[in-house]
Amino acid sequence: MSRRFRMASVERVLDDAISPPQRLPVHGTRLNRRHWLVFGVCAAGFFFDSMDLQLMSLVAPVLLREWSLSPHQIGLISSAAMVGMLLGSLVFGVVADRIGRRPTFQITVLMFAACTALCATASGPGQLILLRFLTGIGIGGFIPVDTALLSEFMPRAWRGRMVAAWGVAFPVGGLLATWVVSALLPHLGWRGVFAAGFVPALVVFALRARIPETPRFLEAKGDHDGAAASRRWIGMGVADTAPAPEPVRPARGRVRDLFAAGQRRPTGVVWSLWFMWSFGYFGLTLWLPTLLVLAGMPLTDVLRYTIGFQLAAIAGRLVLLLLVDRVGRKPLIVVSGVAAAVFVAAFGMQHGWVWLVVTGYLLAFFQDGGFSGIVPFTPELYPTRLRSTGVGWANGAGRAAALLAPLLVGSLVAAHLTGVVFAVCAGCYLVAAAVVGIVGREPATIEEGTA
Repeated sequence: MSRRFRMASVERVLDDAISPPQRLPVHGTRLNRRHWLVFGVCAAGFFFDSMDLQLMSLVAPVLLREWSLSPHQIGLISSAAMVGMLLGSLVFGVVADRIGRRPTFQITVLMFAACTALCATASGPGQLILLRFLTGIGIGGFIPVDTALLSEFMPRAWRGRMVAAWGVAFPVGGLLATWVVSALLPHLGWRGVFAAGFVPALVVFALRARIPETPRFLEAKGDHDGAAASRRWIGMGVADTAPAPEPVRPARGRVRDLFAAGQRRPTGVVWSLWFMWSFGYFGLTLWLPTLLVLAGMPLTDVLRYTIGFQLAAIAGRLVLLLLVDRVGRKPLIVVSGVAAAVFVAAFGMQHGWVWLVVTGYLLAFFQDGGFSGIVPFTPELYPTRLRSTGVGWANGAGRAAALLAPLLVGSLVAAHLTGVVFAVCAGCYLVAAAVVGIVGREPATIEEGTA
């Protein structure tokens, strides 16, 4: 390579690095600070959602003593938010496709913040169950709205990685919740912990007010001027010189359209995928500490093992999100599902500490890492007018599995059929991989897909 050629290459790189935003195409491959603002706000919401869910499990022992609750009542309080999340995913996915992503994510975060603060005023288990249910609705509504928002704002070359990275906020929030609540609970009490959860939610609400409606949703409504303005905002002032698209049907967000011609196949694939993967995931993860104790592991070792399990899960999401745009969503999901099935089966047959660590942490790596493919895969299968509805109902299928799986596992454990638990979870991952591998298709990019 000649010196002149090398110098020219360096100059081009430096020129690209210092070019002002106006030189960048709106649909280019570079990220700017407004892309990061959108990502940060969405990730912060998901992070605090996860912390809120963990918060309840950490204050439950205090409520057990203070209100003299039975384990059944604690179970009802804990599950109320999960039921609310199921309803929120179904309802707000449809709402976001009708009135827009921006107003819907403002509604969901405000509902989450207000109900979390009101939990601090609960005078008994009945009130707390109702407030946790309403909080869950707001949390569940975040997921389809944020997924659509990220999918429609992120540059095509970065979309899969950014949407997958957003999903990492959930396990990170759960991990940090233990440390944060442990520090606050002795000083503020359980009411103070709930009240403190209101503050970060308000910050997220204020930041979200700065983000406009997405260009894709505005185009679907026929508001081409608004779509151009939204592109200029996300592109840091770049003028949108693209021709106006042809008029399309307005966004309606009807659930029955998920089963219209051309949509039945992707709907069947993602519902099966989310249900089976979530059944295996929650059936094992929520019961893991109990299963280890029943296997004879000391509680102190269980706590150490669980922290490592959570860290392996976060590593899986981080590593595989780097591959999702390179290898594609479908191959990543299939490989992760098969690997998770193999390692959950191997985990169920191990008793020595070393092999429990190896098989268990590899299981955590792949079962969580698979979400780096699942999360961007789902919204890209649907057109703009159905995107939030499709994501919301797919996530609802996962929430239904999250409610059913712990019940089935509990029944199997009570019947001394622990080995069957691992077989069922392995089967769930294999079915999910098979459905995507055989029936699913690699989604088109949003720009190439229908509006």
